[in-house]
Amino acid sequence: MTIWSRNFICVMAANMMLCLAHFAVNPLVASYATFLGADTRLTGFLAGMFFGVALAIRPVSGPLITKVDKRLLLIIVFAAGVVANLGYALFPTIPLFVAFRFINGAQYSFVGSLIMTLAGDNLPREKMASGMGVYGVGGAIGMAAAPTIGSALVSLSGYRALFLYASAVLLLAIIPCCVLTPDKKTREETASTGKWYRNIVTPRSVPVTCVSFFVILSYSLYNTYIIKTAESRGVTGVSAFYLVLAAVLVVSRPLSGTLTDKFGIKRVTVPALVVLAASFLVVGSAKTLPGMLAGAVLAALGYGATQPTLQAMCVQTVEPLRRGVASNTMYVGMDFGFFLGPFFGGLLIDALGYGRMFALAAIPVAAALAALLIILPGYLRRQKEVQR
Repeated sequence: MTIWSRNFICVMAANMMLCLAHFAVNPLVASYATFLGADTRLTGFLAGMFFGVALAIRPVSGPLITKVDKRLLLIIVFAAGVVANLGYALFPTIPLFVAFRFINGAQYSFVGSLIMTLAGDNLPREKMASGMGVYGVGGAIGMAAAPTIGSALVSLSGYRALFLYASAVLLLAIIPCCVLTPDKKTREETASTGKWYRNIVTPRSVPVTCVSFFVILSYSLYNTYIIKTAESRGVTGVSAFYLVLAAVLVVSRPLSGTLTDKFGIKRVTVPALVVLAASFLVVGSAKTLPGMLAGAVLAALGYGATQPTLQAMCVQTVEPLRRGVASNTMYVGMDFGFFLGPFFGGLLIDALGYGRMFALAAIPVAAALAALLIILPGYLRRQKEVQR
């Protein structure tokens, strides 16, 4: 059975457009806040509030994804992204930037888990990991191209051009959302999911979420501190780190998913986590650009082989009707990882420096490996129960 259904293609296209907008805007939020006149503390707040708002709204987003037609909800969520970016473009003041940043964070709290749920809903169970790997290619392409697009637009035409570009891309993303087939769940099936508070998180997905949390706790340091690490060592051209990372992810994500479906989780994900841990040791000790790029290759191989498997495990721990709450559970863990990783990384940098901070980042990855080995037998039993 093929993964290439109409719905899956639409979901993958929408995800790629989301990433082309998100990764163009988000890396430049801090510099835009400074451009508007924000001081250092306010700039840090504006950069971090995005994930804080997303985390605060997950008690609403999880139940809605479970109860409401996911196609309609996805259209509304992308429209909210259009509104937020138009607000950035048309109202360049700090108070209104804060207001539209809140809308953008609320949109993010829905869109990631919503798209992941739709991807899982439209993949054959026996090809779930390989399908999730292919689904992640759109994100890798976005991560590779969008930061360059964003920086070029700001250099050529200013921040307004950047935000108008993001608005246009998100508006285009509504087209594949409209082509999706509406949910077929009945009123009785929706009622069977229970009260709203039962659809915020599911205990079934918490073990996988813990593994993902430890991975993201470390991986988030690459997004935050690579450029400053290079500057501290006098290394130039470090923007190539993200290009190499994304290029390898485009290959490693679908390949690892296929290998996982064929050989099993343990044979693929355990070595992948070892490689990911090694990447932090390499980057921590690298003094030249080639050394840092070698770390990027290892990071992409390790992370690219781990994330599709964890996503597949997450949605396979529950019945199809509760995949939305399972995805929301996983994104709660990821939000915590993206929030806490840079915070603890900053503390370690002040105490030990950039090199040792990256070297110590291998420890949470080791914790993820240990957690995976502990939860794997229970997951395999649960997977068989869900398939019955």
